[in-house]
Amino acid sequence: MSQDREAAARLGDSSLLRRLNLAAALGAFIKSPSLTLRELRAIVGVSRPTAEDLLAELLEYGRVEETVAPRQPVGRGAGRPARHFRFRAESGYVGGMDIGAHKTLAVVTDLRGNPLALRRRDLDPGLPAADRLRAAVETARACWADAGLDPGDITGVACGVTGALRAPEGVFDVAAGPAGSGLTPYSLPGFTEVDVAATLSDDLGLKVAVANDVKLAALAEHWKGAAQNHRDIVYMFAGHRAGAGVLLDGQVRQGRHGAAGEIGALPTLGWESAVERLHARGAELAAGRESVPTGREGELVIASAALQDPESIAVLIEFAEVLARGAAILALAVDPEIVVLGGGMSRGGAIIAEPFRRELSKLTLFPIEVVTSTMGADSVALGAARLALDTVFADLLDVPGVGPRS
Repeated sequence: MSQDREAAARLGDSSLLRRLNLAAALGAFIKSPSLTLRELRAIVGVSRPTAEDLLAELLEYGRVEETVAPRQPVGRGAGRPARHFRFRAESGYVGGMDIGAHKTLAVVTDLRGNPLALRRRDLDPGLPAADRLRAAVETARACWADAGLDPGDITGVACGVTGALRAPEGVFDVAAGPAGSGLTPYSLPGFTEVDVAATLSDDLGLKVAVANDVKLAALAEHWKGAAQNHRDIVYMFAGHRAGAGVLLDGQVRQGRHGAAGEIGALPTLGWESAVERLHARGAELAAGRESVPTGREGELVIASAALQDPESIAVLIEFAEVLARGAAILALAVDPEIVVLGGGMSRGGAIIAEPFRRELSKLTLFPIEVVTSTMGADSVALGAARLALDTVFADLLDVPGVGPRS
């Protein structure tokens, strides 16, 4: 029994004790594929009648339902099989949003994080803030409709935004702070003049949590991607710009001002100029072609390099090596188990990964495993969905009058 429940029991507060037990029971179902009544009793630490009452209440609320029992080992003794119950992933849905310079992307999942629909919309990088946010809201609503859901079905939403910093006192744009004169922080056009969270919340009719896009991509990679079995991670985002995020003990490291890992703002790294050369080569390859979406030039460079075009290969090698130097700085600082190469450019495969690995190995004290993202361009929206899930679960398991649950 937790300390909160022990305290409630000593004080004789039966109402509080019941709420704590109910939250503990729901938390047990959320963490398990399925549970029997006996297993629920053991986890929550209550009598059989109390466990039956808790289960009945969760069934009534629609949070739990009876399910098929897992396959039993061969030779197990005969007898009446125990009934199994599971958390209803369909009892709510969350939306994840990604707002970047060249696109907005939305995903919707059930409460187990199973994606139900995904929708992308290309954007002009010079689009004003109000229009960009409006496009993101329209894309999210269209994504929900693709999954057959109404706005009232959505129980939580989160959004990843380029340049957003999530500090204890709230979310703000990196370019709105007192950045050093020797830095080059990047922000979406006009986003220093808008309250992104408030605007999205008003337009969607739901509270929207906002966080840095690269940090959410790192969270997604730990949740469902190539870094699932690792706790200390350096994540490198290679897309239309370069960025980085750090996870320590499985948690995204935010830092005092939400700026942990924001080394891309250092001009001496050369990330900005390397990205500019990548885009310039892509623009050359796109010249004279029809229907090349804005922001997809990097894909042309990768395709050209795959055909052994020397100039495209040279541009990609430079891009990968410059990115690796930034990864080395973070690796020397936090000594991670693994480095994940993510973002849209990670889909270039060995053309990007191999020069990245070679350069990183020259600049680190110990060999570090480098893996390529299994998510690519969808990672930010999926990381936002994970943040939305965490927010929904925190609300579901909250017991008013009790401090934060461990």
